[in-house]
Amino acid sequence: MFYRILCGFLSIIFLFSSSVVLASDVDEKEDTPVVMEKVSEGKDTSDEIISLTPIQILKLAKDSIKNRQLDTAKVLLLKSPFSVIELEIERLYLIAQVYIIEGKIDDAIEIYRFILGYQPNIASIRLKLAELYMLKGSWFRADYHLRLALTDKNLPKSVQDSIAMALYVVRQNKNWNFWFNIGAAPDNNINNARAGEQCIMTPFGLLCNNLPDKEKAVGLNLSFGGNYEFKLSDRWRLRNELVVYNSTYDKKEYDDLYLSYVIGGKYVWSRGEVFTGLTSYRRWLHHTPYSRSLGVKVDTKYDFTKSLAGSVSLYYTPTYYDDYADILNGNITGFSSRFSYAFDVSKYIIFKFGLEKENTINKTYANLRRSFALGFGAELPYGFFVYLEPSILFTNYEGEGMVVNDYEFVMMREKDITKKYSVSFSNRKLNVFGFSPTLTYTYTDKDSNIWQKEYSKSTLEFTFNQSF
Repeated sequence: MFYRILCGFLSIIFLFSSSVVLASDVDEKEDTPVVMEKVSEGKDTSDEIISLTPIQILKLAKDSIKNRQLDTAKVLLLKSPFSVIELEIERLYLIAQVYIIEGKIDDAIEIYRFILGYQPNIASIRLKLAELYMLKGSWFRADYHLRLALTDKNLPKSVQDSIAMALYVVRQNKNWNFWFNIGAAPDNNINNARAGEQCIMTPFGLLCNNLPDKEKAVGLNLSFGGNYEFKLSDRWRLRNELVVYNSTYDKKEYDDLYLSYVIGGKYVWSRGEVFTGLTSYRRWLHHTPYSRSLGVKVDTKYDFTKSLAGSVSLYYTPTYYDDYADILNGNITGFSSRFSYAFDVSKYIIFKFGLEKENTINKTYANLRRSFALGFGAELPYGFFVYLEPSILFTNYEGEGMVVNDYEFVMMREKDITKKYSVSFSNRKLNVFGFSPTLTYTYTDKDSNIWQKEYSKSTLEFTFNQSF
């Protein structure tokens, strides 16, 4: 069944994308003749010179590929690049077709990625790339390009239906994934300090003390993880996922290590999936055990339309602290959602909303958190990718705590508003073993009704991230 669906998808994609541009659509005045040796099968014609226009070369190359005269096609296509961008894309596309016939799938993938680096809006190239990723079993990469290609409003109905079927095949077969990120992250306020001086009035006059100063640190961030799903049937899976995150700073007291593991059942259908399972994590701060948890979660994903997809997660995590058990032990009940909408083949937005209720033994630390984020991502010409995301977090604590305010000790219930502004840049043409360098700048500004809890900070992170 899988191979029948896949072959049907590939045949429709082939018919749709057999030519990226029509040579007749290019102005003949821009079609400058190219001088080259005469191409002929079976005899020596090295002394014969002919003049062909790029359009003529492309037409001859297409006929040669159709007749499986691959050596002739390569002579025509590898002579020199064309100055007209539409014709050059067609030339590269046909070279990729030759490589596919020769079984050089990785070489064809590199050409398609090269084309998208300069022209990210070509849906037919994304479909061909998805086709090759499916053949290689790179299901997550295929999923990425299929979803972007599906947003092309000019796709024939038969192609749209075929892509929807292919996405179901991808969802059924993407049973493993691995990711790895590494990078440097300078932070100009690693301890989230306010700095300044606080004072109280006593019978003996003002008594003051200094708040901690801001500390700068440079960290090396390393995160990696993977998941594997045991296929129990066409629709049921047993999912396992492990994530490791580690930050090592030049000031060891800020070192952070986090491990998490998830296991549970997953059900897949044509437009979505549902996962229910157990979650666990362990965290160490400055190489000392800090907290641990064992909980449950339910994840759902659903494709509403060809442009709109969403996911919702519900979770309950009893949490235990090693050094603060008497005040911080408790549980977290949460809800998070993520909705993405693709405007076209290269631009999309992401909306995130989260709600968390944390209960603790000491009610001073119990709180309710609401978060909102709106991200915008775009693949730009020449391989550049940009992602912008402003976000805001509202945190309201339940219990009152003693703080210094207006030169006296008072009891206050803390209320915080934390705003973050993040922007990431990368260039997918700079690709090393499937990873691209990414530069991310984040500015954080926290307001609070307790002025000592306010702070601002900037972080600049340089990482290598998985490139699709």
